[in-house]
Amino acid sequence: APLKRCKWQDEACIRAQAQTYFRAFKNGIPERQVPPLDPMELGTMRIESGGHSDSLNFRLLMTQAKMHGMSDTVVVKSMKGFHGDLTTPLKLTMVIESPDLEVHAKYDVDGKLLILPIVSKGDIVIKLQGVSARSRILVEPVKRNDGHSYLNITDFKTVSKLKSGSFDLNNLFSENTELRESTLRVLNQEWDALAADVQPAINEACGRTFRAILQSLWQDIPYDEFFEDN
Repeated sequence: APLKRCKWQDEACIRAQAQTYFRAFKNGIPERQVPPLDPMELGTMRIESGGHSDSLNFRLLMTQAKMHGMSDTVVVKSMKGFHGDLTTPLKLTMVIESPDLEVHAKYDVDGKLLILPIVSKGDIVIKLQGVSARSRILVEPVKRNDGHSYLNITDFKTVSKLKSGSFDLNNLFSENTELRESTLRVLNQEWDALAADVQPAINEACGRTFRAILQSLWQDIPYDEFFEDN
C-alpha cells in the first residue's frame, strides 16, 4: 500500500499521507466502495442568482456534474486535529489548494442577462483558478462489537476562495455564434457576482463527496490501527 502509518502527533507525516492519497487513489478504491477522486462525482446542483448583480437573474440546474483535476493538481497544505483519546470527538481541519480545477456538467438555464432572455440546455464547463479550500470535519469514534473504535463523520463543511474563474456553455443561442460569444463575455465579466451563487453549491457538493470518500475509507479500519503505537 502506498500509505504508511504515522504517529498521531506527527502532522507533517499525516499531511504527506493525505497528499499521497490524492495522487495514488485517483480512481478511488473500488473493492472497498471508496468513490473516485478524479473525476469526482458532484451529482446535481441547483443554483439561483441571489441578487449579487443587477444585470443577472437566472436559475441554473447542473446535472451529472463532475470535478476534474483533483488528483493531479491538489496540494494538501494541512490536515490537523487527530488525537489519541478515543472517548472524545475529533475536530479535523483540512486545507487544500489547487491552481486549476474544472467542473463539467449538463446544464439547463432559464433567466435574463441584461434584457436578454437566456433559456438553454447543453454542456457547461466551469474553470476555477487559484482555489483554496478549508474543510472542517467533525468525527466521533464509535466502539463496535469487535472492541475497536471506528470513525463516524457527524459534520463536514467546506469553504473556498478563488482567484478567478470562467464559464463556457455550449449550445447557448446555438444558431448565433456572435451572440453566444458576446453573452459569454458579459457572463464572465460578471464572474464575481456569479461565483457568489455558484461557489456555495460547488462547496456543498464537494463536501458531500469528500465526506463519502472519507467515511468509506474509515468504515473498515479501526481508528487504533491508523497510527503507529506512540
